[in-house]
Amino acid sequence: MTKVFIHGASLSPFGKFQGNSLQLSTQTAKESVNEFGKDKIEFLIFASFSPDRYTNEFHLPTKIAQNLGISHAFCIRSETASSAGASAFQLGVNLILSGRFKHGLVIATEIMSQLNREENNLLLGSVLSEHQRSLGMSMAQGGAMFTRRYLDMYGYKEIDLYSLSKKLHDNGLKNPVAQIKKNLSFDDYSKQTKISSPLGLFDISPLSDGSASVILSINKSNVSVKGMGHGTGKFLPSGDPSFQASTIAFERAFTEAKLSSKEIHFAELHDAFTPFELIGAEDAGLFPRGEALRRVISGVTHPEGDLPINVSGGLKSRGHPVGASGLAQIVEICRFFPKKDRQTFALAHSIGGLATNNFATILERRKNKLADEKV
Repeated sequence: MTKVFIHGASLSPFGKFQGNSLQLSTQTAKESVNEFGKDKIEFLIFASFSPDRYTNEFHLPTKIAQNLGISHAFCIRSETASSAGASAFQLGVNLILSGRFKHGLVIATEIMSQLNREENNLLLGSVLSEHQRSLGMSMAQGGAMFTRRYLDMYGYKEIDLYSLSKKLHDNGLKNPVAQIKKNLSFDDYSKQTKISSPLGLFDISPLSDGSASVILSINKSNVSVKGMGHGTGKFLPSGDPSFQASTIAFERAFTEAKLSSKEIHFAELHDAFTPFELIGAEDAGLFPRGEALRRVISGVTHPEGDLPINVSGGLKSRGHPVGASGLAQIVEICRFFPKKDRQTFALAHSIGGLATNNFATILERRKNKLADEKV
């Protein structure tokens, strides 16, 4: 069976970019292309949530290809709301597995800073169902609903979320491309502005500009795709702290990889609202139901713990340029692998909308690393 490898993993700084999506995409992808070689690239997939609204840009895949000097490539765009980067990655892998292509470029970019917060909230809320929107529901309110249910169901207090937010902010301090650089104190957290109770300022990811890119190829590198899964769920979930779209995606990814959750060494999990990391970890079977927050508090998911989760700082601290975050997780995993010699399998999890179109990807690091190969 064909195996797909990752080359040229590239990530821009996250925060505020003075330019448009075409410029940032070109700048980020050049690092990938220059390392691999543009003449071998047969397809280009561009992922973004809404460049037509954010920066008034259209027909970007072909424009990016032209800027990079890529000729005669199959150029398309993938959009699945906040999981667009992950869907583009999995689409690229499937194109190679189809046998029609051998090498391709995947780019994911979002420029959110050119709209104000109110405009962003309305645009992001457009991914909700008509019924949800008719009730005046926002994405933050949806996240708060699941958080409240998690806390109440498993016997936690709101302040217990400090340990999770603290971990993510500490990890962000160590990530050179992270947007949020804050040494979060208990006093800061306990006095934070509430956005949608119980979620406050330090529980919700920022509006971000950012870009990620990778080359997918049949040529060997240190990191390959072990298994993938996707799932969709109802727009009116039960309110229980579990996402059907995630459980389906995880099950499919583990089945394809022929692995169990116990064999995962670290993970990058979607945490646009920090408690989503907890729900994702439990949906993946990494921890029993209701235990994920206790594992954070005890240090299990910290960078030097038994199962590091969101060492990058996650969406909360690295930043969340919505259409790019799913691919950024893949890049972060590629960058973290060399730091942990004994870690072989890593899990990425990306949520689209309010957990209605989700993706899970398992990556494998070669046990005998290629000495001269980068990823």
